[in-house]
Amino acid sequence: MKFKVNTHDGGFDYPVVYTDGTHGCTTFTDTLQYNYTDHTCVPNPANGYWPAVGGWGADDGHLVVVDSATHEYYDFWKLYVNSSGQPTSTNVGGIFSGNLTTSNGTPGTTAANITGLAGDIMPGELNCSTCLQHALSMVVPGNMNSNQIGHQSSATKTDGSVSGAIFREGAKLRFDPSINVDSLSVSTPVKAIMKALQQYGGVITDQTGDTSILIYSDLPSQPDLTGINQIGQHLLIYY
Repeated sequence: MKFKVNTHDGGFDYPVVYTDGTHGCTTFTDTLQYNYTDHTCVPNPANGYWPAVGGWGADDGHLVVVDSATHEYYDFWKLYVNSSGQPTSTNVGGIFSGNLTTSNGTPGTTAANITGLAGDIMPGELNCSTCLQHALSMVVPGNMNSNQIGHQSSATKTDGSVSGAIFREGAKLRFDPSINVDSLSVSTPVKAIMKALQQYGGVITDQTGDTSILIYSDLPSQPDLTGINQIGQHLLIYY
């Protein structure tokens, strides 16, 4: 099993932008894909909306806007913008909001209904082997994703469809805690990921057409992931 980190230079990442709420708001609806009925006025980020952009031209358009004044977050799916970071349409695939001080990680626009902000690897968190201090948000191959929901997290739904498959959205993946990560020949960012998976685990939140297990991030570019596939040699699953 191979592992990858979804970063902005490769697309299918989960960007986060912040606002102080002083730049007005834009009202979004979300009937682009489903019959949602939201009408949400999102406080505008000072420097624009910058969602994930995939090289295939068919990206998820994920973005989380965080209001630092109110602690409200706004989680987008299929948000598309122009070259200035302004939405080309205010009708998106999905938008869900919650409060950072009261939320259990839901609602959100991952398939498990968990926000991408919960578990996102943020800039700076891979700079040292102990810098990553939270659970991770993991994406598994769709052909290995069960139609059942795991009970290790706040997941309330799944887009999995394979009866009897090994993975479940809402389940947790863990790197074997008996392994001495510091003794492994891997990069510092990989050590940080391994240690976080040992201590906090990785929640399965979505599925992919890729054959690898992916990790959501807000990183602008790929870190040094030397040795990351060693995770698959010592992987535990909790349902």
